Amino acid sequence: MLARMARRMVCRSAPDIRSLTSKNWTLCPAEEAWTPPAIHLPGEVDRIRGLSPWRERNSEMGLIAGGRISHAASQAHLLENVELVGAWLYKGAAAAQPGYGKREWLLRNAPPVQRLVETHLITASTGSHFFGCLMLDDYPLALLPEAGAHCTLMLTQGYPHDMAYRQMLGLAHGTPVERARIDKLILYTDFAQNSLKASRYETLRARLHRGVQRPGLPGAGVYLRRGRTGELRLLENEAQIERTLEKLGFEILDPMALGAEEIACRTLDAPLVVAVEGSQLSHAIYSASPDAVFVVLQPPARFAMAYKEYTDRVGMRFAFLVGEQAEEGFTVSPDHLLRLLDLVNTVRSKTT
Repeated sequence: MLARMARRMVCRSAPDIRSLTSKNWTLCPAEEAWTPPAIHLPGEVDRIRGLSPWRERNSEMGLIAGGRISHAASQAHLLENVELVGAWLYKGAAAAQPGYGKREWLLRNAPPVQRLVETHLITASTGSHFFGCLMLDDYPLALLPEAGAHCTLMLTQGYPHDMAYRQMLGLAHGTPVERARIDKLILYTDFAQNSLKASRYETLRARLHRGVQRPGLPGAGVYLRRGRTGELRLLENEAQIERTLEKLGFEILDPMALGAEEIACRTLDAPLVVAVEGSQLSHAIYSASPDAVFVVLQPPARFAMAYKEYTDRVGMRFAFLVGEQAEEGFTVSPDHLLRLLDLVNTVRSKTT
C-alpha cells in the first residue's frame, strides 16, 4: 500500500491502466451498420431544451435520423501484477475504477487478500454505477470469457434485481472480490454496439425466453413506472398517463415493487414498452417481443437516446416524444402520447 501511494505521489497524475498492458487483441473489429430512424411526431426535435450530461448532441441527432452508424471495436487486454482494492484496480502508478465506491487507502473491516493467478474482469464502471448499464453492459460482458474461465466481479451499487436476473440469464453471480493480488488480469473494452455485442444480446434474450412463461397472451403493451427512483425525472402527471394507457390495454408495472422473475414474466413478448427515459427500461430489453417498439417519454431538459442504441442492434424500433417542462419535472399530454402511439402502430402495420 505504501509503495503504491509513493508511486502515485511521484507521478502526480495516474496514467491510463490500459497503457500498461502486456498484450492486446481484437475480439470484433470496428464496423458500420445501417440503423432506422426514430419514430416521432413532427416538431419533436424543436422541443428539446437540453441533453443528459452523458450524451452528446451530434450523436443524438444521428440516432434520431438513422442511417449509417460507426461502431468501435471490442478488445481484450492482459494486465500483469495488478492489485484490486475495493472499487479500484492498481498497477504501479496507474489506477482505474471499474467498481462502485470511493477510493480508500485502508479498507475498514477489509477481508483477507486473495491471490488470483488468472482471471477475467466482468464488471464495467458503467454497470457498477447504473442499473440500466448493468443490464446493457455487464450482462453481455459476462459472456466474453471462454466457458470455465475464472471470472471476477467487483463492488457495485446494491441492485435489488441483480441476483435474480443473473440466475435467470445463467450468468456468474458470486461474491464481489474486495481485495486481491492478481498475476494475470484480462479486462475488456466493450462499450460498442457492434455485431459481437448484438450476438450476446440475442443469447441473453434466448436464455430468458426459454426460462420464463407468461400466463396468457401479451396485451397492448407495458408501462414501466419510474416515479422518483434514480436521478429525478419526474413525470408529474404520471397517474393521468397510466389511466390513458390502461384504457388501451396496457399493463402498468412498478419495477421497484416487483421481483425480477415477475417483471420478466409480465413483460414477456410485450409489443410496446412505454416509459420515462431511464434505467427502468432495461427491465424489458431481454423480455420484450423481438419486434417490440420502445416508446420513450423524454424530459425536455434531459433528452437521451441511449436505448435506441440497443433497439437498433436487436431489430426493434424506438419512438419518442418530448414533454413539457414543469415545476418538479415534466408533463406529457395524453393527446400527444395517443398521437405518437397511432403513428407507432401505423409504422408497425407497414412492416408486418
